[in-house]
Amino acid sequence: MAETTSKRRVAAAANLFDLRRIIGGVFVVYGLLLTILGLFDSQEEIDKAAGVNINLWAGLGMLVFGILMIAWALLRPLSEELGASQPAGPMDAPPPRGVDAAALGSHQRGGRPGLHDERPAGPDDARPQ
Repeated sequence: MAETTSKRRVAAAANLFDLRRIIGGVFVVYGLLLTILGLFDSQEEIDKAAGVNINLWAGLGMLVFGILMIAWALLRPLSEELGASQPAGPMDAPPPRGVDAAALGSHQRGGRPGLHDERPAGPDDARPQ
């Protein structure tokens, strides 16, 4: 029961601090400000921008982008995406034991291929002829 409660807390924290929501919120706020500013622009200010009401169009674009980001975050919560991307197999397996555990671990960490097979010759490797 404590494990499910902690998983819910982690999922809630992941969703709360999802960058898509934060970025979407900032774009919605700035988009609203620019759209309102663009609605009340004078003809003189529109003429400065080559006859384009740039505040209105930029505000509408930012508003649409912000709404899309928030919709994406709400429709596909980060907690679901994190749960789907975590593999169930190797992470749940116990760590390797024995002589080759270090070699196996270094190979899984992305060491150079072939290094785990090569080892320096020692006194135990001397074979009588």
